[in-house]
Amino acid sequence: MKNTVKYSIICLLGASLLASSCNFLNVDPISEIPESQMWQNQRDVNAGIAEIYSSFRTALRTNWFCWGEMRSDNFVLYQELPSEYSKLLLNQMTTDLPSTSWQSLYKVISNTNFAIQNIPDSEITDQALKNDYLAQAYAMRALCYFYAVRVWGAVPVYLEPVDNIATAKVQGRTAKEDVLRDVIIPDLEMAESLINPANVERKRISRNAIYSILADAQMWLGEWEAADATIDRFMAANGSPSSATTNSTVVFEKDMTKLKNSFVECLNNKAGDNNPNVDEYGDPNEFIFVIHQNINEAGQNNYSLIWSILGCGMGQGSVVVLSPKLQTIYENAAAKAPVDKRFENYLCPSKSSAESYQVHKYMANGARVNYQDYINCQAAYPIYRYTDVLLMQAEVKANLDKWQDALNLVQFVLDRAGVSSKIAALSDFSSRDELIDYILDQKQIEQVGEGKRWFDLVRNHRVVEVMNPINGLSSTDEELFPINQSVLNLCQNAYKQNPGY
Repeated sequence: MKNTVKYSIICLLGASLLASSCNFLNVDPISEIPESQMWQNQRDVNAGIAEIYSSFRTALRTNWFCWGEMRSDNFVLYQELPSEYSKLLLNQMTTDLPSTSWQSLYKVISNTNFAIQNIPDSEITDQALKNDYLAQAYAMRALCYFYAVRVWGAVPVYLEPVDNIATAKVQGRTAKEDVLRDVIIPDLEMAESLINPANVERKRISRNAIYSILADAQMWLGEWEAADATIDRFMAANGSPSSATTNSTVVFEKDMTKLKNSFVECLNNKAGDNNPNVDEYGDPNEFIFVIHQNINEAGQNNYSLIWSILGCGMGQGSVVVLSPKLQTIYENAAAKAPVDKRFENYLCPSKSSAESYQVHKYMANGARVNYQDYINCQAAYPIYRYTDVLLMQAEVKANLDKWQDALNLVQFVLDRAGVSSKIAALSDFSSRDELIDYILDQKQIEQVGEGKRWFDLVRNHRVVEVMNPINGLSSTDEELFPINQSVLNLCQNAYKQNPGY
C-alpha cells in the first residue's frame, strides 16, 4: 500500500476552500503570503508550524467533545434542549451535524503537507531545530489521520501539498487499517527519529507525545507487543509510575491533591513562551500534550468550551451532567470506606440538591466561573497525560495475557485515589474480556471529561453492548460517524456514505 496511497484532494477542505476558482492557491493554508514566498527561514517555518497548531486547535475546539465523549455513556443532557450534543447523546445522528465534517481536520493535514515538503529546503542552519520542526509536522499529520480513521473509518489520504486542484486526482477512501499501518505509524516513526529530546513543550509535540500517539495507534491495530515496547520507551525516558527519572517534566503524579491542582493550575492561564526547551507549565506534572485555548492569543473563536459544556462549577449551568450509570458508580465509591478521592476532586453538584453532577476536574474545589466570564479564561484540553499511557499499557498487558501485570498498573491509579484496597484480585477474572472490561471501567472513572470514552468503546468493540440499553444503538455500523452531506455533494459521489446513514 505504501506505493499506492491514493491522494484524494478535491472536497477535503470543503466548500469554503473551493469557492474561488477551485484552486488551493487562492486560499493559502499558512498565511496571506503566497506559498512560494513562505518557508524560507526560521521565522517563516516557526509561523507555519504555529499555524498547524492553530488550525488543530480550531478543528478540536468542539470535536474534542463530540468525537471522544458525547456519544458515550459518560453523560446525559442537563436540559432537554435540541442541539448537536443532544443528537450525539441520543444516537440521532444526521449528516448535517458539524462533527460529521472532516473539513477542519484536513485543513490541518494540508498545512502539515506544506511543512513536510518545504522545511528541508528552508534556510535553517541548526539541523537539530530543522529536524524538530519536521518531526512536529509528521506527528501532527499522523495525529490528524488518527482522529479521522477513528471517527470515519476509511478516509481519503494525501501526503503531498496540492499546487493545482485542476490536475489533482479524485480517488476513493483508504481502509482504516491501511491508513494506520502505512501512513500513521510510519509518520510517527519518522517523527521519533527526528524529534529533539530537549523539546519539552506541552502545547506542541514532544518525544513523549509521539510515544503516546504511536502506542495508541498500535493498539488500534492490535499490535500489542509493539505498543508495549513503545510504552516501555516512554517509561525509560520518564521513569516508572513509582520512580520518575531525573529532570523528567512528565511524571505520574501520586498525590490526588497535586493531580487536581495540575488540572486546575497547569492547564489554565499559561501564556506561550515560544521556547521549546522551556516548559511553560512549570513543575513536572502529568500532562504530555494539550490544546491551549486562549482568545487573547488566537482570537474570539478560540475560547475553551470546557466550562460551558461540562459546567462552570458549584451549581452553575452546563450542557451535560454525569449519566445516571456513572453517577451511581461514583456515589457507590464515595459511600464505602475508604472513600474514593476522585468523587470530591473530579465532580461537583449540578444543583444545590445534588440531583446530578458535573465534571469539575478543571476547576478548584468549591470554585466557579461566572457564566458570562468563562470565554475570557484560558484553559486547555488534555490530549494525553501520564495516566493515559499507564492505563493504555494495562490494556496492552491484558491482551498479552499478562493479567497480574495489568492489575499492577491499575493499582497505581487506585493508590492515588485512596482506594487501593478495592482493586480486584486475579481470581476475580475468568476471561480476558472480563479483565479488559474492568480496565475500561477504571479508565472511565479516572478519565471522565478527557475525550477518551467513546474511542475506548469503539476500539474494544463494546459500543453496542454498552450503548444499546441507553440510547438504542444497535449496529456496529454506528461505531462510525456519517460523512457530512455537504462533503458528499461537493465530491459528486466520489465517496460513499458510511453504512447505516
